[in-house]
Amino acid sequence: MSEILQLETLNDNFGQDAETFVQILDIFLQEVPADYQMLRTLIESSDFKNAGEISHKIKSSYRLLDMDMETLLLQEIENRAKEERDTDEIIVLFEQFEVNYDSGIKTVKQTRDQFASKCKS
Repeated sequence: MSEILQLETLNDNFGQDAETFVQILDIFLQEVPADYQMLRTLIESSDFKNAGEISHKIKSSYRLLDMDMETLLLQEIENRAKEERDTDEIIVLFEQFEVNYDSGIKTVKQTRDQFASKCKS
């Protein structure tokens, strides 16, 4: 069976509402890839102030889905960017985030599809 997210935070906030989950996961899948590309561009151009703001936005999306490792890495990027300290570490942290980015998006898609199939039942 494909790996899916447990979505404890969504369960706590919305109960077992599959339709709401699908809507939230759709928004994640629409917004996060664009924000990810923006974050990459900002980091590559050393625009750390704006990178911190985008990291905050992306982090919130990952936190809502209980994706803890990604949330932690984005929090560290955000902290360093906002404080403009250890900016060389921002690149390393982003590279660590990138390692699991594609598989994370795939897991979100699989989770979305599973909840969508429940809506049709």
